[in-house]
Amino acid sequence: MQGEKEKLVLLLKARPVDEKAVLAQLDKVLDRERDIKKTQISLLIPIKNQLTADQQTKLAELRRKP
Repeated sequence: MQGEKEKLVLLLKARPVDEKAVLAQLDKVLDRERDIKKTQISLLIPIKNQLTADQQTKLAELRRKP
């Protein structure tokens, strides 16, 4: 992921900026981010579903605290 972001930064530093290349690289970065977030959520759902109602209430309380 870091390498993909670095490639994007390098493309943006070029003069002139190659719009097609930047947008293609941005798509790669966003695709990776989406896949990571989807994986994170898919791992969290079963964990949350195993929590009791009291545990879910406690979790909600903890989330509200700064």
